[in-house]
Amino acid sequence: MSDVLTRKPNDAEIPVLRGIWENVFGTIGEDSFFLHYYAPDLCVIAEYNNAPAAVGYLIPFGDILCQSKEYPCAMIYSVATLPEYRGMGLGTAVVCNLIDLARELAYPAVILCPNNDKLFEYYSSRTGLYDWFYVSEQVINEVPADTAIASLTEISVNEYRTRRERLLEETVHIRHDLRALEYQAMLCNELGGGFFKIGDTIAVVECQPSGEVWIKELLTPGSRNAVSDPDLYIANAVASISSSFPARLYVVRFPSQIGTGRRFGMVTFPDNPHFDPCLKGSAPWFGMAFD
Repeated sequence: MSDVLTRKPNDAEIPVLRGIWENVFGTIGEDSFFLHYYAPDLCVIAEYNNAPAAVGYLIPFGDILCQSKEYPCAMIYSVATLPEYRGMGLGTAVVCNLIDLARELAYPAVILCPNNDKLFEYYSSRTGLYDWFYVSEQVINEVPADTAIASLTEISVNEYRTRRERLLEETVHIRHDLRALEYQAMLCNELGGGFFKIGDTIAVVECQPSGEVWIKELLTPGSRNAVSDPDLYIANAVASISSSFPARLYVVRFPSQIGTGRRFGMVTFPDNPHFDPCLKGSAPWFGMAFD
């Protein structure tokens, strides 16, 4: 069997990396990523028969806030294997090398948002990553008429970040750094969306090529338990958004309660794989994951 080699890219290989991105993900986000985030020292290539076959990137992402402590985290992002090389363990090699790289860079935590449910089991059995972040999600295809809770107002990245931290101050969550939010804003702009407030509620909106609108993060004042009818409140927030973003269907993500929601993200603490600072009694919130 041919050997698998992992390494960092050289300066001449950006077109190769872009080619793999386009092959696996299409072109959405490609220019924004390579202009805003790409760094060869934070990239791992896996070769097969001396040809780049898989790639992944490490992104400084922010801090996990938990029990009055902060754990700087790096995100493994856009792991991509060319179709003809799948099933050979190349993606696993990339992920494991990126975790080792995060350890070398002294990140106490590494996070990953798998792009389908089967990958949770795959990564947990091979990499040391384990399920940790959960999300509640609603699909709304009938927006209640005349139920908007307030007008929709676009806000800056800085204002969104300030409001976000205020709304999440009692929640175990990732505090995205400014660069991560700026990248998310670039993706929103590319897809025709943005960062918004609806009264005291905030939302990140993306218009998908399929015609759906994704509300990738909807944060309401206080806990969802503080709202007398949380489902109605969310529907009314979507009604506010629909006036500017009409669509056939809305997908809304918001923090889950303990024991509810679906798996959304994974974590590992490279120097202490059994360290679990705040899993008990919490429903950690990942937020936007550039998906």
